[in-house]
Amino acid sequence: MDADDRPANLPEAAPLVALWSTFPDEESAASAGRALVEARLAACVVTLPGLASIYRWQGEIESAREVVMIAKTRADLRDAAMAAIARSHPYDVPAVLALSVEAVAASYAAWVAAETASATV
Repeated sequence: MDADDRPANLPEAAPLVALWSTFPDEESAASAGRALVEARLAACVVTLPGLASIYRWQGEIESAREVVMIAKTRADLRDAAMAAIARSHPYDVPAVLALSVEAVAASYAAWVAAETASATV
């Protein structure tokens, strides 16, 4: 779908970002994701259980099973969405990364823009 055939009620597509964070369990990842979608800070959140992390924490090498959360949102909502993730995160030092989206299907970008148009920032 290009701009000429996009339905008039959909806002012009804005640049997108994917927000990536890890959580200790599916419940906390799902809770954070639901809060983002409810506040319209993200149009969609996926959670991927089963991640194995190896990291240094307080001078020791640790390993843990974690759940990845990926939220898709507009670039202009990045900071508000990252702050919302950090506020609700159970870790003392949560990994919250914003990844630039190089390319996206126009129809998907328009859908993300529409679903986040009334975000509460």
